[in-house]
Amino acid sequence: MENRWDEQMMQWMHPLMAFMTRRFGGLQEIDYQWPSPQFPVISIRSNANQYRSGFGTRPKVAIGLIAIGDIAVGLVACGAISFGILSFGAIALGIWLALGAVAMSGSLAAGAVAIASGISVGAVAIGEWALGAVAIAEKALGVVSIGEWAFGVVAIGAHGFGLIPIIGDLFEWFFRLF
Repeated sequence: MENRWDEQMMQWMHPLMAFMTRRFGGLQEIDYQWPSPQFPVISIRSNANQYRSGFGTRPKVAIGLIAIGDIAVGLVACGAISFGILSFGAIALGIWLALGAVAMSGSLAAGAVAIASGISVGAVAIGEWALGAVAIAEKALGVVSIGEWAFGVVAIGAHGFGLIPIIGDLFEWFFRLF
């Protein structure tokens, strides 16, 4: 039963690793660098046995211009933990774009928890512009939105609109009545 759960978890979290494992040799670990290990333009490194059977082996780090692996570092990085200009993975840290469960970026982030200095989209979104269930930003749109401009069911901020508006404009309007 546990082995089945491991396979389902691998397919959910690591579909790319599942593809690479099938493509490059079943239960063997993946260790591919092109054109050479000393200068990897493309680096694909994964300890496939860790995902298949739950052994306590150390994850492999892929470093290259295009990096795919357990931990990926590159201009384009894809892995469980990824760092790069464009990052994709469970935990993605990208300079320009980050997509993942937890995504942090300098420009655009999307994920369950998205943090960006530009645009963020996610269940919890934090950034200059945010769209999410909970949005915290200068311009926020969400169920609960907090910011300078807040739009949502519960709007908290200086300006905005919501079913439950807790905004400065509303208080100013109310105090002008008296």
